Amino acid sequence: MRLLIVLSNFVPEIGSAQHIYFDLATALVKRGHEVDVITSYPREENLDKKDMGREFPLEETINGIHVHRVKHSTSGRDNVVMRGLEHYRIPLAYYGEYKRLHKKFDACLIFIPPLPLYYFARRIKQRDGVPTILNYQDFHPQELVDVGMLTIKPVIKVMEYMERQSYRNADYITTMSKAGIGFINDRVRRQDNIACIYNSVNLAEFNGLKKDFKAKEGIQDKFLVSYAGIFSPFQGLDDVLDAAKLMKDQKDIVFYLVGDGMVKKHLMDRVSTEGLDNVRILPLQPRDEYFNVINSSDINVVTLDKRMSAPALPGKFINLLGVRRPILANIPRGNDVGQIVKDYDCGIVTEPGNPEQICAAVMKLKADSKYREECGARGWMFLQEEMNLDKNVEVYEGIFRSLSVPRGRKSTYADIIPSKELDRSLKEHARTQSVHQRH
Repeated sequence: MRLLIVLSNFVPEIGSAQHIYFDLATALVKRGHEVDVITSYPREENLDKKDMGREFPLEETINGIHVHRVKHSTSGRDNVVMRGLEHYRIPLAYYGEYKRLHKKFDACLIFIPPLPLYYFARRIKQRDGVPTILNYQDFHPQELVDVGMLTIKPVIKVMEYMERQSYRNADYITTMSKAGIGFINDRVRRQDNIACIYNSVNLAEFNGLKKDFKAKEGIQDKFLVSYAGIFSPFQGLDDVLDAAKLMKDQKDIVFYLVGDGMVKKHLMDRVSTEGLDNVRILPLQPRDEYFNVINSSDINVVTLDKRMSAPALPGKFINLLGVRRPILANIPRGNDVGQIVKDYDCGIVTEPGNPEQICAAVMKLKADSKYREECGARGWMFLQEEMNLDKNVEVYEGIFRSLSVPRGRKSTYADIIPSKELDRSLKEHARTQSVHQRH
């Protein structure tokens, strides 16, 4: 098949989503498909240091993937209003690139957000009959409203209308969490062509990872609690600093925050003004060093702001499971991450806004090395069962086949009916997704 993948950020940018989709595209190429990716030109702040200042080709083939980079006007990530406007410009820029390609695609997979990419999906369906799968990683506008980044009611209403239209009209919907399906069905009733497919990873990627970060930092004698990822209002990272403040007297415990984002200056100011000498903040790391950080840590943290009501399964979660370390999930009630950590007993779940619980979880895990090891093993089990790229790429492939129609004929909604094979595949996928209650 000829497949088109569309997402706003792709390699060489550093980030979980970029590499999740790179791995998926690579796997599809290996299975004999022709894969094109339309994406934005790399942003300097999201690059490895060695790539900063480099010029990247607008057309490039990587691992057999035909990558098409689009230059368009951009705004600083800290300017929420301008960033929102940029999200509406991206579909137009991508559609111009799509027309320039003069290719006929059998199906298109689109990473959401930004939500306005729904209009790109609608346009290529109208123009060429290309069926689209919308993969919702985040749910806008709800997440923006939750954390107070979006407060203008008319704008919220417009985005909510766009959101409902995207749910109704997508040929297929995939979500990265089970709760995402319920979230969508609370807004529009969608009985078919919707599935939870967890973000997936090539399990071999975790072979031979470095584990010398503590030695590099001179903290071999410390118990390392780390958060590595985006510093945004969605993460609720103040909870981690609040816990670190309560544990300042525990001289053998150190907290590391590794990454970049909107609230980085706020976090650094707190560390400085409050004298949090047990907290160190490092910039975004190259991918191999990022894995070194989480592989060298004694506990890895996943955290979300307590106001976050929309489903969210952070992309970093698969990597944390892969290094077989216990996970401290500081997650709002009902979130899939917390449910997975509880059901598989691969760490401890705490309630956002309650740093005392984080302290208690750190002390419990620190005191029991055997339990930490068992948590890591059980997390790896979930990764193998649910986030195995080799398995999930077959599920996506089945969806693509169910949507594709003979070239030269535009698809209709009558064409978009899962085949019996896909139906069986999805039933098997759903069966293996059934939660295993342990301990």
